[in-house]
Amino acid sequence: MRIDEQLFFAPGIPFDQVDFFGAKLPDQLAARVRGFYLEPARLCAEKEHGFAAGTLLLACVDALARWKTGSPQVGERFKEFAEQELPSFSDPSCAERLYTAFRNGLIHEGRIKAGAQFSFDYQCTCEDLGGVLVINPTFLAHEIEAALNAFVAELRSNNALRQRLADRLSRDHKIDRRFA
Repeated sequence: MRIDEQLFFAPGIPFDQVDFFGAKLPDQLAARVRGFYLEPARLCAEKEHGFAAGTLLLACVDALARWKTGSPQVGERFKEFAEQELPSFSDPSCAERLYTAFRNGLIHEGRIKAGAQFSFDYQCTCEDLGGVLVINPTFLAHEIEAALNAFVAELRSNNALRQRLADRLSRDHKIDRRFA
């Protein structure tokens, strides 16, 4: 995000201040996820803009899955992350539906597929209504926040994982860092 000629890695953290290979990286990554994904999704959800909130949240899952698993296969890493880190999607068939109906539909086609829906009417993350998956973005955001917190804690304690993430982010943002 560029503001007043300065490029930001996260709200309040310019690229030239990112500690790519240091101990601050886990907290800076958390600030990025919260500031660019989770907080905007929460604001959308508060206004009951479920489609927008859901799109941000699924993009967030995509990012977290890539950073955590490192797998080059989008579908594999997304479903693996959903199964392992998002309790409501621990069943592989549910993770598959999240990936194909929601993530692929929203990200690639601007729609949710297979009759799946977002709704604020249910007090749980997901509900199966006769084969139709319904997701409450507010509850999904809570699960993603918990997954982020667990990942950040793991990054703080696992130097090898933090190094792999640092390498990936450094490569991903090579050009951004040049323009910072």
